[in-house]
Amino acid sequence: MHPIDEVSHEMRKRSIPFRHLSLRLFSLALVALALADPVFAQANSPWENATNVLQQAFTTTIARGLSLVAIVVSGLTFAFVRLKRTWRIR
Repeated sequence: MHPIDEVSHEMRKRSIPFRHLSLRLFSLALVALALADPVFAQANSPWENATNVLQQAFTTTIARGLSLVAIVVSGLTFAFVRLKRTWRIR
């Protein structure tokens, strides 16, 4: 028998069977999922507070009015630039 074959045979004896390894990985994943719920359920997260403030800022009446003005200004700019280009061609 070749020495490499003997080493691989010895390593196969010592290695953990696939069933046991997959069972360990599954149980580790299950524990991680069970512990993740309380970790992510924390209240008053600074990121949640920041997104709530931004949401309120972008949904007020003033923000809606400013967005309407921005839409009108961009539409007029587009129209006049296009009109200026057609005047140059003629």
